[in-house]
Amino acid sequence: MKKWLLFFMIFIVAQKSFSQQSIDSKKMNYITNSSPNNIFYHDTLYRGSTEYKALFFRTGDEQLKKLYQLHQTNKVVGGILSFIGAFTTGFGVAYATSGNGNKTSGWITAGSGFVITLIGGVLTYNGQRNLHQAVEIFNSKYNKASVDIGVAPNKAGLVLNF
Repeated sequence: MKKWLLFFMIFIVAQKSFSQQSIDSKKMNYITNSSPNNIFYHDTLYRGSTEYKALFFRTGDEQLKKLYQLHQTNKVVGGILSFIGAFTTGFGVAYATSGNGNKTSGWITAGSGFVITLIGGVLTYNGQRNLHQAVEIFNSKYNKASVDIGVAPNKAGLVLNF
């Protein structure tokens, strides 16, 4: 019992020690957390695709628009397939373990549901990857200029970096 408790504690510490994500305030940042649709840009957290859609579409860049649409499609289809797969897996296990009915068909249904859930997870991951790629392209093409205020003894000035 003590070994399992020690293993569990080490596992928790290892998971939490790498939980920080660095954020560059001068660039667009894709925030990886439980919600796959968060972008941090210019001190604003955009939650959900409707909030940051304008950031990509105002550039007029067809590649960014395509990656955004791929992200949305993969996210929605992946979510639907994951839900259907989880439901099918649960139904199949319940049918296979009940006393009435064919156990083989129940396990086949459960296995099929598991495969559908995996496909949904892969699609959701691909959607997140497309959004991350769009953020990287946005940063490389459209986030080059910055404005800062430079302060020195007895001097102050506006600094433009291109």
